[in-house]
Amino acid sequence: MDIAISTLKKNMTAVLNSVEYDFSNSPVEGIKRRIKSLKRSCFGFRYLDNFRKRIALIRS
Repeated sequence: MDIAISTLKKNMTAVLNSVEYDFSNSPVEGIKRRIKSLKRSCFGFRYLDNFRKRIALIRS
């Protein structure tokens, strides 16, 4: 329990900000996860431009 309390005290500003504001980074994390899974499933692209176009298709 002491470790949990010390971690809470160390991150108190972040905890208070998360309670006070409605901002979240979950949309960005979701996009990042989709891009990573695209990279894994395609085994690389020959041209970087094609990869960028595929990312644009995922985001739309």
